[in-house]
Amino acid sequence: MGKALGIISLIFGLIGLIVGWALGIFLPFGEFYLPIVAIVTGIVGTAVQEKKGMAIAGLVLGSVAIVLAFLIYPFLIYLFQTILLSPFIIF
Repeated sequence: MGKALGIISLIFGLIGLIVGWALGIFLPFGEFYLPIVAIVTGIVGTAVQEKKGMAIAGLVLGSVAIVLAFLIYPFLIYLFQTILLSPFIIF
């Protein structure tokens, strides 16, 4: 299987961390899809592969993206919706 699972985990972890919030705006619970794939492939990659660096990195990035999805992304989504839906910004 080579390093494929580690690479997949790393790529999905990075994409989930960077643009995961955008999926949450358009899909219900969309911010969790990519990090979950990163975590699952990272776990399988660490169990199967000899070189585990990329799989562990993807696992960590996926975990950080899940934590951000629970803590920070709901606040950002609320902020964007309030700015876009309010006709006037009151300071």
